[in-house]
Amino acid sequence: MELAELKNLKILIVDSNVFISKTLYSILEAFGIAEIMVCHTLEEAEKKYYNTEMDCIFVDFIMEDKKGIDFIKNIRAKQSSKNSSEIPIILVTGVTSIETIIDARDAGVSEIISKPFSPDQILQKLDNAINNKRQFIDVEEYIGPNRRRRKGNKSEWKGENDRRDT
Repeated sequence: MELAELKNLKILIVDSNVFISKTLYSILEAFGIAEIMVCHTLEEAEKKYYNTEMDCIFVDFIMEDKKGIDFIKNIRAKQSSKNSSEIPIILVTGVTSIETIIDARDAGVSEIISKPFSPDQILQKLDNAINNKRQFIDVEEYIGPNRRRRKGNKSEWKGENDRRDT
C-alpha cells in the first residue's frame, strides 16, 4: 500500500489503554492518515460507529468495560442497522492463545495483530484489510470475511458443488 493512498482513509481506534491508542494513533498519523478517531470505551465506540462513516476499525481484544469481540459481533450481526457491517476490522491483542484467535475469527475480524506491534505490521495488516478484502460470508451461523486464507482455494475445489456459489 502506498502511503499516498492512506491519506483519505477514516480510521477508528477502540482501545481502553491510552498508551496503546496513542501509539497506534501516532503510527497511523505518520502514514499520513488525516482522519483518525479514538474511543476508550465500547459504548463510545458504538455511538461513533453508528454516527460516522469510516473505512477501518482497530479494536483491542480486552477493554475495561467488556471484550472488544462483543463490539465486533455487534457490528457483524444481521440486526446491525448500518449497511457497512462489512467494514474491515483489525483486532489488536496481547493475548494470542488459540482460543483468542478462534474467538476473533468466529466474530468476523478481518485481520489480527499482536502486541507489541511495529509500524510495518500495522501497514501490512491495514493493506490486507483494505486492499485485499476477502469474500464476505453472510450465513445463519456466521457473518464476516471468508475465514479461508489459501490463495486460489476456490479453484482447488474438487467436489461436485461449491457451497460458496449458493
